[in-house]
Amino acid sequence: MNFPIVLDIALGLVFIFFVLSLLASETQEIIGTLLQWRAGHLKQSIEVLLSGNDRDKEASARALADALYESPWIRSLNQEAKGSITGSLRRISHLIGRIYRTITGQRNVFGVGKTSGPSYIPSEAFANSLLERMQLGNLWQVLASDRIRCFARDRVLTPVASILSDLKANTGNEFLLNTELQQLEQGVYQIVEDFQSGIVPLSESLERVVNRLDDFGFMARDVLPDNHPLTETFLRRLEYLKRGIASTPTEKAALLSKLRPNVAQLLDIFDPQSPAYGELSHLAQGGSPEAQALFNRLGQATITPALRDSLAAIARKTEITTDTVRDDVQQFGYEIEKWFERSMERATGVYKRNAKAVALLIGIATAISINADSFHIATRLAVDPILRNSITQTADRLVAESEGDFSQNIDQVQQAVNQALDEIPFPMGYGEVVVQQQLAAEQSWPIPFIPRRLLGWLVSGFAISMGSTFWFNLLKRVIDVRNTGGKPE
Repeated sequence: MNFPIVLDIALGLVFIFFVLSLLASETQEIIGTLLQWRAGHLKQSIEVLLSGNDRDKEASARALADALYESPWIRSLNQEAKGSITGSLRRISHLIGRIYRTITGQRNVFGVGKTSGPSYIPSEAFANSLLERMQLGNLWQVLASDRIRCFARDRVLTPVASILSDLKANTGNEFLLNTELQQLEQGVYQIVEDFQSGIVPLSESLERVVNRLDDFGFMARDVLPDNHPLTETFLRRLEYLKRGIASTPTEKAALLSKLRPNVAQLLDIFDPQSPAYGELSHLAQGGSPEAQALFNRLGQATITPALRDSLAAIARKTEITTDTVRDDVQQFGYEIEKWFERSMERATGVYKRNAKAVALLIGIATAISINADSFHIATRLAVDPILRNSITQTADRLVAESEGDFSQNIDQVQQAVNQALDEIPFPMGYGEVVVQQQLAAEQSWPIPFIPRRLLGWLVSGFAISMGSTFWFNLLKRVIDVRNTGGKPE
């Protein structure tokens, strides 16, 4: 047997394996769609992420994952068919899925009464769903609003009232600066309300409070007599008060860090022994409707310990990388997106390994069902020049007409393969001639107790599981070698 014939046999085997790989890939895709393998694997991967792969916390992780799937961010991703025909097909696939789970004893990962889920979830949707579930944004706003209100009362209005009270006692004028003090109180509480409404950020709200205090000092200077000792003492005490609030950028940053709850404090809200939990509980008992509603909703949120530990680690990273005046919750959401993306990369690797195992099983099943015996196919290619030439010519034409990426020419390739199936009598199937040829070859098979066709099926199954892309690329290389190199650029 000369070298060109060996190349033709190799080319024929590669082409046949490519055809069978296309068939197996379509079969695997149909099965995966009917049984929703991608969507189910995604849901299970999220449950593992939330539980920290702790079997003792699987139940709570499932409950949390079900709750996240009910959020608008994720629920809107699962768009089911609406038409009568497509809807009927969808119901049939759901029925097949229920039968499959009943037979295999697998649970419905989508939850009670659910039949499907999204096959892909953007990291932003997951982060927003989780933050909405934990209510960290609203919690940040409630705690920060209360802190700046207490700051305005205890560090600004109460000291100013005390200083003014001393001035009134020394002058004997009980109505001194009452109007100006009332304007200061109204202005400061308006600043607090603006921050609570989300109109002005925290740093600018602090600047506005200091400016209001300056305005009060200017009005007092206009009302009080000039060069009077009591006036100078009063104004000097106001200046000391303002310097104690935020006289330098460093002091301002320190004050902002006290007023602004960090993410670690927000995560402690799920611990009844934490100061953040006590702070929110005190606000709820004090009659704050926002705090009461938030307290009740957080009591229904299920957060696993493993998730809290993971989020606490992300929160510590956020505190290191974020700016001192930036919204920590927003930066925390970005870090959750990165955390989710890294987890989904690992989940994708697991899915590919599982899909490879399924592809191997489908490949072996395909080889057995159509009697694709690699040894018999190679033998027929070696002794039948007409079959060999037909396959090599079809392979040459297929590669010549399918320039570029295989995935971009899949329709054209599929059409050529269908034509080849109609025109070329492949040495496969359970026809009488093929079976007789296999039995005749068994007579000279040197390995006892192991049928020749069984090994041929296994070899074909492994080859089919390699995938159509692999065999198509190999097909082009074999043709290049057979044609003495590829085309020059």
